[in-house]
Amino acid sequence: MLLAQSARTKGLGFDIPLNGQLVRLGTVGDVLPSDRSAKSLSFEIVAHDSTQRWEFSASAGDRFLRNTSSVTPNNHTSLGAISYISAVREGAADAFPLPDAEGLLRDVGISGSYAPYVYDLLADEEVPSAKRKPDEVGISFRKQLDAWISTLFPGAQANVQLVPQLSLLNLQFRLSEIGAWRRPVNIGYGLTYAFPILVALLAAQEGQLVIIDSPEAHLHPYAQSQMGRLLAHFAAAGVQIIVETHSDHLLNGVRLAVKDRALPSTSLRLHFFTRASQDNHGVISPEIGSDGRIGEWPVGFFDQSEKDLAILANW
Repeated sequence: MLLAQSARTKGLGFDIPLNGQLVRLGTVGDVLPSDRSAKSLSFEIVAHDSTQRWEFSASAGDRFLRNTSSVTPNNHTSLGAISYISAVREGAADAFPLPDAEGLLRDVGISGSYAPYVYDLLADEEVPSAKRKPDEVGISFRKQLDAWISTLFPGAQANVQLVPQLSLLNLQFRLSEIGAWRRPVNIGYGLTYAFPILVALLAAQEGQLVIIDSPEAHLHPYAQSQMGRLLAHFAAAGVQIIVETHSDHLLNGVRLAVKDRALPSTSLRLHFFTRASQDNHGVISPEIGSDGRIGEWPVGFFDQSEKDLAILANW
């Protein structure tokens, strides 16, 4: 995301600020490896047909990385198109803004505050067949979003109204086709937290990278599992998705999608981050089979439910 942030502004190949629209990392001292004697950092991008590497000098008190490589500046449009949705999203706002820059046309924003704008922009556009919910006959963005959101909250629908004189948008939800439209503050955080995720995935181009922090936030366990299945569907449709999660329900939803052949196991990677030590980086990457089973189950990897049940059952 640091590289994407730079690519969105003046491009790669220049000095890179550590604080901006996507990430705020503080000073170089905050991002240096634990060995503070390190004076340089490097980044490498490996694509299908090329590899590019940047070298940067690093002074602990600086708030940018100074480029020391001779690589020709390159905007890397694929990096600049990364969409990132943080764990802290716009919740019960009464109105949502329009973006100031054209470059944000399909970007829902870190907090999801531009999701109503993207929805309004694309509401009547046709959704590519690979992204469509199989049992929904409507092919418009509006119909598909309602179909997907109803998998998390049965019967739920969304609507956006533009207030042109204020350059703001009103977001509304209802829990059935005949229900009254409600303001987000009166409907619960689950819907408002899921809405920007669905908008971002439906709006993403094939091959685009979407990064989502804690997609399970404010969702009931059933909806968390369905969110896992939903993410798997869009990954199978060609959207690159990186998810950081603390939810075993969401993980199991993805595993069920693999078991149901909705997502090939070869298209899924799991990484479990433990504490690094002097001997290794502390990252374990369990393999997942075509039946959704995980070959290696490290201690601490989504095993708390089993531990608690074992105590309750006197196993």
